Amino acid sequence: MDIKVEVKGADGFKRAIKEIEKKFPDEVIKILDEKATQLEGYIKDNSETQGIVNSGKLAESYKHTPPQKKSGEFATTVDSNVPYAHLIEEGHELVLYSPKKKNHGKAHRLGRVKGFFPVENGIDKLNDTYDEDIRKWVYDLLDKNLNW
Repeated sequence: MDIKVEVKGADGFKRAIKEIEKKFPDEVIKILDEKATQLEGYIKDNSETQGIVNSGKLAESYKHTPPQKKSGEFATTVDSNVPYAHLIEEGHELVLYSPKKKNHGKAHRLGRVKGFFPVENGIDKLNDTYDEDIRKWVYDLLDKNLNW
């Protein structure tokens, strides 16, 4: 049994997005930059809300690369330069190494520290409104610059 689903208007919307990328690359870079900056703010806020900010070094470390066109698509990356960021994000195991004389220098597992997931929570918060924001941006841009 074959099921065929046809969404009217979806092809037109995809064409409109491709047309915007071609005609207005500066606008695409601008919106990506805004969204990446917004994500940095969400990550910082989530870190502060969960109480994982001691010195503020981790919360302030999330920065994004300038949006660029790579393999036909515009992309930007939000990353942290703090070496322990992944430990806070994903959690980690606590290990105590005893002196070599006692217990032959073996590791003792003390437990696991839970992950706080500030990046994942920030992405979830951004995704809550992302589709609607992009749709509104596309229609506003088309209304301003193209004759319908």
